[in-house]
Amino acid sequence: MVTYPNRPDKGKLPTRPGGGSKLPGIGGRNPGHLDKVNVGGKNVGLNRPSTRPAGRPSWDSNRWGGNKSVWGNRVNIGNNVNININNRWSNNNNFACRPGYWGARPWWGCGNYHRWHHGHWGYGWNRSYYHRHWYYNDSSFASGFMWGIAVWSLGNMIYDMGYKSYQNPYQAPPVQNTYITYSEPISVAAAANPPGDEETTATNDENSATALAASRNAFKAGDYVTALAKCDEALGYTPGDSTMHEYRALIYFALGKYGEAAGTLNPVLASGPGWSWDTMIDFYNGSEAYNGQLARLEDYARKSDTADGHFLLGYHYLVCGHLEESNGEFARAAELQPADSISAQLRDLTASSIPDANGEPVETEARPDPIPADKLVGSWVSDTGTGKVTFTMNEGGDYSWKFVPTEGESSELKGTYGLDDQGLLVLSSEDTQMVSLIEMKEEGTMHFSLIGAPDGDPGLDFSKS
Repeated sequence: MVTYPNRPDKGKLPTRPGGGSKLPGIGGRNPGHLDKVNVGGKNVGLNRPSTRPAGRPSWDSNRWGGNKSVWGNRVNIGNNVNININNRWSNNNNFACRPGYWGARPWWGCGNYHRWHHGHWGYGWNRSYYHRHWYYNDSSFASGFMWGIAVWSLGNMIYDMGYKSYQNPYQAPPVQNTYITYSEPISVAAAANPPGDEETTATNDENSATALAASRNAFKAGDYVTALAKCDEALGYTPGDSTMHEYRALIYFALGKYGEAAGTLNPVLASGPGWSWDTMIDFYNGSEAYNGQLARLEDYARKSDTADGHFLLGYHYLVCGHLEESNGEFARAAELQPADSISAQLRDLTASSIPDANGEPVETEARPDPIPADKLVGSWVSDTGTGKVTFTMNEGGDYSWKFVPTEGESSELKGTYGLDDQGLLVLSSEDTQMVSLIEMKEEGTMHFSLIGAPDGDPGLDFSKS
């Protein structure tokens, strides 16, 4: 059992990329060489084909490098709602700036909807992670890459493109009279059900806020049954609000209904990072009630040894800032429930974020030989187990990425591609940018993995068709 002060000891938390990092060799706030790729309408330093498609006078239609030009510090998400973007995300080089990728209320805009929301987890990678990977040797390169499972900065498109699949291994009561069944990530469900017109949305927001205020008052008073009923009422008006589903999971936790809490929480964490300690403890009148509830969960997890208990406990340890304990709980949950891909990814995230104990230098992996751009040209196919991805790159510098799932509708992404001066593949379209590591160990094969995911991310294996 670990002890719980009123606040986690923030001095023990690892620093994160893009947040004033103190890690050796990772300084500055700019994305390094990638912000030089669209200078004067030219992609300086990119190994792009010299021949442009007919009708395209330059490559300036892409958004490579310096995504501040896309995100800026404010984003309009529709219905005349502007959201301030925390500087921690503004330099991220893997991004999707269309709000629909996270649903009606994107996780990175929670503070604009809820004054009680004080932020998310701030964990990134430890120094060993950066020193181990050859492509982070550029002093400011790492500051621009998103950390997180499935690269949270890409939102639901990470599932739509077939890079990740998801199933919720835990059962949760659906929110009545809404489309939320917790069978898919909240961002995926919300993106498929956009809000109505401006007037309807404003009315729903007001009704939701009123019900949520009543729920919070009941929660502080220890009346968790009423808190749950009013929370569900609030979600009936704004079902795509991921942070309110995280609150719903907290109510089930307080009620001692750990299976329901895990089932509600799992698709939330598939969509974005969890709460910070400041955000969660604001629901309580001090930490005494929370400490008692957490002790009961610890007892349940120890005695029952079930995946739901370990997953939920791993989440709470992570909110509290206890990375090593959190890592152990997620590892046990993934072992007991192989279908829990979120526990497996959070296990890898926490493992990569635990501060180095001895500070000894880490050997950097060997940098592979650069891949000639012409080797990329062609059509590549990957069978993901849940569908087929066809990734086509043509000589003119355009690409298409089509995912046909075994169930459901297909999706397609189009844009331009190129190799940056690190040899990383950059895919861009009008509202997205993905930076990936490409490996070709055998003729006719290609391994694709997104930069910014934790060690252990399997990526995708392609064969040339």
